[in-house]
Amino acid sequence: MKKKSAFIAIFILSSLVVMSAFNANTMQAQGPIANLVLKTNGGGVRPDIALYIAQYLADIGVEIEVKVEEWSVFVGTLYLTHNYDIGIVRLGGGGAYPGSKDVWDTTGSLNVFGLGPDIPYQNESEVYQTIQETMVDPDARQAYLYEWQQLVMDKIIPILPLTSSRVYNALWANTLGYDERWGLRDSMPYMTYDGYHSGQVSLDEFSFADANWVDLNPLFSIDGSSGTVQAYLLEQMMVQNPDYAPTKNGLIYDWEEIDETHFQFYLRDDIYWNPSYNSTARDANSGPLESEDLMLGLKDGLASTGTSHQVTATDAVFTFLAWSNNITTARLNYHTWISDIYEDPIDDLSFHIHIDGDPSTSEIEPYADMWSKLPWEILPEFFLNSTSPYVWETVSGIETTGLYPDMDETPQWRAFSNSAFGCGQFSFDYSIANAVTVLKRSPYWHGIGALTGDTGLVPFVEYINIRVIPDSSAELAEFKAGKLDIGGVSSFPTERKIMQSDPQYIVKSYIDSSMLFMFYNLRRPFIGGTANLEYLDAAGKEEYTKGIAVRKALNYAIDRDEINTVIYEGEAWIAHSTIYPSQAFFYYNDIIKYNYDLDASEEWLLAAGYEVDIVKTPFPVLAIVAAIGAAAFLAYYRKRK
Repeated sequence: MKKKSAFIAIFILSSLVVMSAFNANTMQAQGPIANLVLKTNGGGVRPDIALYIAQYLADIGVEIEVKVEEWSVFVGTLYLTHNYDIGIVRLGGGGAYPGSKDVWDTTGSLNVFGLGPDIPYQNESEVYQTIQETMVDPDARQAYLYEWQQLVMDKIIPILPLTSSRVYNALWANTLGYDERWGLRDSMPYMTYDGYHSGQVSLDEFSFADANWVDLNPLFSIDGSSGTVQAYLLEQMMVQNPDYAPTKNGLIYDWEEIDETHFQFYLRDDIYWNPSYNSTARDANSGPLESEDLMLGLKDGLASTGTSHQVTATDAVFTFLAWSNNITTARLNYHTWISDIYEDPIDDLSFHIHIDGDPSTSEIEPYADMWSKLPWEILPEFFLNSTSPYVWETVSGIETTGLYPDMDETPQWRAFSNSAFGCGQFSFDYSIANAVTVLKRSPYWHGIGALTGDTGLVPFVEYINIRVIPDSSAELAEFKAGKLDIGGVSSFPTERKIMQSDPQYIVKSYIDSSMLFMFYNLRRPFIGGTANLEYLDAAGKEEYTKGIAVRKALNYAIDRDEINTVIYEGEAWIAHSTIYPSQAFFYYNDIIKYNYDLDASEEWLLAAGYEVDIVKTPFPVLAIVAAIGAAAFLAYYRKRK
């Protein structure tokens, strides 16, 4: 009888524990208040993160439909159709200049948010961005950028920063000389193979994975995969080291500061354009690249043979003018600071740049980020320019001739987008969509190493194979099978740790100047649209609009710490600002932070006028009391026995 009574008591108490646990639900809204579409690209962990975000937002009554697109389709979504409410993307590069207008300005080419003058506080944000570019005192600029970051993340909120990470790449142990901070392109002349690795069939090739490229003309491309191919074909005018300091190891080997707004730059002699091969119709079965026809330039009707056209100041000036002209690029914000640029009247390997950091004022002001805007890939003026007398002005008012509307429809410009050539380490051999792009080492490269400035160097392989493998899991499998010579393992911490203790691999890492973030399409209803213009009347929130309140609520509802734990095993950095955490000096760590807080989320939804019936998570007092009671009863019962 005592055993039976004990069993009944334990059963009742256990039931109370279970019932209490069921009562301790997470917050969950009773019915959706909005239905939104979240889009991202496939491959990697972004689709997984999107699904987590959908679960979190369902808790506050926002239903999310997750759509995953192939990268080239996703790019069209971002810049053409805008048929999404929320997106997830990684922003990379730009580590040398914080507060990039290319991203956060109304006319920025990477403005995927719909920022415009109709968005409250956007005009104020752009004033901050313009003024900080003229501030050469780093401490004053830091304080000013702190204010700007707070403004954007408190009063505009185009994004929820997610993670910024250390990037891990695995190589086979036979691959020597790779410098992870400089990257693969600049390391190529310093690398070598020490024998074969498992699965390797040739020492004349180096293979890695990427997505499909879109456009090989840097004036038009906006995707990283296109930039990867361009990096091997074209040559930067100025080389910066990994700390973003200018070096004298590039095409520009010296410069002179005539005054703080006038610089003269000097190009190396005896640098020539690679052959202007027409590779648009080539494939794996084509004959030697050297047998292909050469494309004729738009300006002089001549082709480059590898020794016929020297790189001069004419090419440098043309490149900057093309980057500053709305005929040839949409990214005009890069060079508003160039008030004048011209070739030296005596030296055809020298050019002058005059600077005005803020063209909207009458004063001539310096420009703090000038050095970060000089490493553009130099373009062949003889091939892309014309003899047209048409006069057009750059974004800063410099009159130019040769550039004219619709010149991008000429055969030369169309061919350059698909078969670019430069004065870089490699020439474009062939490309098969969704399969591979093959580059062939150029015998005409100048041989000057970016890391040390040494001369007479040669890339260590004849061919680079860029295989189209947008899925990171498939990339890892191909690397482990020996079909790739380098593979990203940032998303696979368990695999990476195994490789770090395996002598057949070398794992390299660096702090990435990039950030993964969730962003809002401010054109769309509920999160934006007319809600951007409706100011709140809730006490203490009169400076905020309904759209801002909704975006705050969504940000607070997402548990980034849990995403970091589950997806990255807790190794990623949770970002909080518009500036990458890697830019430690300018990154504002005391900024408003959208840490997981469902109470704050509900507060902002209510302020926006949305009545949400959310079941709060109660403190599980009943469960604790029941558990203590059960333990006490068992102890008493056993003592009686």
